[in-house]
Amino acid sequence: MKRHAFTLLIFFISHIGLRAQHSSSERIEVIDSLISKLNSYYVFPAVAKQMGTYLRSQADGKMFDTSSSESVFADMLTAVLQKISNDKHLQVTFSAAVLPKHTSSPHEMPESHKVQYAKWLLMENYGIKKLEVLPGNIGYIDFKWFCDPAYSGNTYAAAMNYLNHTETMIIDLRSSNGAMSLNVIPFLCSYFFKEATHLSDFYWREKNETIQTWTQTVVPGEKYLNKPIYILTSGKTFSGAEELAYDLKHLKRAVLIGETTGGGANGGGTIRLTDHFQIFIPSGRAINPITKTNWEGLGVQPDSMIKSNRALYFAKTLILKNMIAETKDFMKKMELTRLLSDLQMSPPSFKQITFALAGFENAKEVYVAGNFNYWSPTSNKLLPRGNEWITNAEAEPGEITYKFIVDGRWILDPANKETKKDGPNTNSVRKFE
Repeated sequence: MKRHAFTLLIFFISHIGLRAQHSSSERIEVIDSLISKLNSYYVFPAVAKQMGTYLRSQADGKMFDTSSSESVFADMLTAVLQKISNDKHLQVTFSAAVLPKHTSSPHEMPESHKVQYAKWLLMENYGIKKLEVLPGNIGYIDFKWFCDPAYSGNTYAAAMNYLNHTETMIIDLRSSNGAMSLNVIPFLCSYFFKEATHLSDFYWREKNETIQTWTQTVVPGEKYLNKPIYILTSGKTFSGAEELAYDLKHLKRAVLIGETTGGGANGGGTIRLTDHFQIFIPSGRAINPITKTNWEGLGVQPDSMIKSNRALYFAKTLILKNMIAETKDFMKKMELTRLLSDLQMSPPSFKQITFALAGFENAKEVYVAGNFNYWSPTSNKLLPRGNEWITNAEAEPGEITYKFIVDGRWILDPANKETKKDGPNTNSVRKFE
């Protein structure tokens, strides 16, 4: 069973093929199936019933008849579900290709997809964006997501062993939106604890069972013990990435720097609704053995709250200062002092950029997300001013890609014709000097 929301897998199996017909009968079929699946699998049965009742009322009120396309209809359903449940894992998506008929419960993906899936993971370097040793012998690894060690184990082990000689490690989760396996976070955490350590419990509704996760006493290569770990977070940091941050924070094994994370602790899997619609339904929830709760709806709070685009500079500065204070080696202290001076003489340069969205007078909330804030959907809120929604944000000069989020729906900037493709997504783009 999959542990966390994995929208990339949804894109992987659904964004090819012919366009399906968008009709009233199809919408009714999708809603009927959606309510049935929620009642069967959603981790909180009472909330599932509330979502079903509200969906019926909105359908009877012809709310969904205004949807202009299948994708818009899926976005509208997602917004309704998240409004009632406050569960950001719930996500309905449209597939232009006909979905396999046997993907009707939150289990592993169909065998027919596994070969292509493995090839795709390899092309994406198993979610590792960057791996390097920073000045001062500081290890740095940047994850955009995590996947099952059955696929990624050798690569993750190689990365951990490459950084083994460093004195401090930074794990960058600012762009990370989750994990695809119950096993991957314990696998990585095993490098940070000598003894077997209880990380989490996961309750699953389908079998009414609770599964514990523990670190391993033996790992491929060497463990990274008794050395400081710093984790960078943003408002986009979500699901399995939050699990890693939450576990290490409460086990006092890492210091968190950045912004409060997205708040998704309910895991599950993708379920087929109809030939062209599917949903990620959370069928389980995390229970931390220390806090007896989780981060659902609240996010993980960093130890040092700072804007995500400043978090790496802050972390490097803090680490060098700590290393200078702790070392007794005169020559090493001099070199670290030089590195700190060089760093402080070249801080990141930020300028104010204004975002404005005209119209949408009936909207309740409008945000802007982009590469300037690690695509966080909640970090930059627009406020109404006349017939516009406006906010100022800070960004480093260069190319800005972004989208507006109007009551949960992501849209391009209507006033900007310049766009740029990013995988399956198209974003608005601006040059900013």
